[in-house]
Amino acid sequence: MCAETTKRTQIAIIGAGIAGCTAALALAKHFDVTLLDKHIQVSNKVGECLPPAARRILKQLHIEHLIDNGPHLISQGMVSYWGSTQPTIVDNLRNPDGLGWHLDRRHFESQLRAQAKQTGVHCIYPVQLVTSNYINQQWQIEYQQYQKKHTLYADIVIDASGRHCVFARQQGVVRKQLDKLMSIWLTAQFNISKSMALIASSDKGWWYSAPLPSQMPQSVNAIGLPRVVSWQLNAQQLQKNDYKNTDAFLQKAHQTNGFRTLIEQIIPGSEVLHGVVAANTSKLEQVADKQWFAIGDAAMSFDPLSSQGMFNAMASAIQLTDLIKNNGLLHNDTPSQFQLQMDAIWQQYLNHRNLYYAQADMAC
Repeated sequence: MCAETTKRTQIAIIGAGIAGCTAALALAKHFDVTLLDKHIQVSNKVGECLPPAARRILKQLHIEHLIDNGPHLISQGMVSYWGSTQPTIVDNLRNPDGLGWHLDRRHFESQLRAQAKQTGVHCIYPVQLVTSNYINQQWQIEYQQYQKKHTLYADIVIDASGRHCVFARQQGVVRKQLDKLMSIWLTAQFNISKSMALIASSDKGWWYSAPLPSQMPQSVNAIGLPRVVSWQLNAQQLQKNDYKNTDAFLQKAHQTNGFRTLIEQIIPGSEVLHGVVAANTSKLEQVADKQWFAIGDAAMSFDPLSSQGMFNAMASAIQLTDLIKNNGLLHNDTPSQFQLQMDAIWQQYLNHRNLYYAQADMAC
């Protein structure tokens, strides 16, 4: 292994996703910021809808042009069969922030990374976080990059590493999981022109479909509208055939309220069943402590039903930034204030989540 190097920064951010990049962009105007991530390039992701309120944050960061330029699609609204066999149209036509977006998630995160580097953030990736220790009122972070060991000293560490919350786990913080929701997802091309999202509750979980902004690799010589179709259900209800057999997956979707016509419009041969991923509600028991904070999915991960995952990532980053700017870099009260804010958001989320699932249960 090559010789060790040592670096110094005021704020180290672990994770260059939406939360980490948002925090880096907001903090770089006032502090020396270093952004670390385990991936040298953004991995391919299927993003959820970004709600209209996100435009306020984009304006605050002066990066509104990122969302208006590029492959991202305007969200025209949603057709809902939630707790009912009859459709309800949900739209943002009267929303003062305008319409939302269906993001090309990979492209958007790449845009944020590029903007962070342009703003003066020190971007280091790919890295593997090895250890982190609090010594002499600062954090000593050891990481490895290309078989070379590095040490980074930071006044503050922000964990934005997603559900893995690698830094917080190194501090021994426990992550509380409220459920075992899983998501099975499929992408395909459809012979339709409408780009409305679609959601429906069922006797076994719930279904969701939305347009995808960029064209997917084609296995057939046909042009259609790319969409994702996902099925959310409890892990105890999950059977191997559900996420291994494309025909069985599509048959279940076909039997769901509102999805029959959609499934019948799939261009044969374009279906790709991607398997199953975790979609559970979970939260760190402690999202802040002595000179460290967790934001975005690292702090709390939301049920995809909320469609608030990406927005929460951005909003929690801005809330933390405001506290640090207002209190100063090393104010002792900042962790407790941030904890209170996140606890309030968590409780509000749980209340809304319980309400929506109760509506579906009452209709069954």
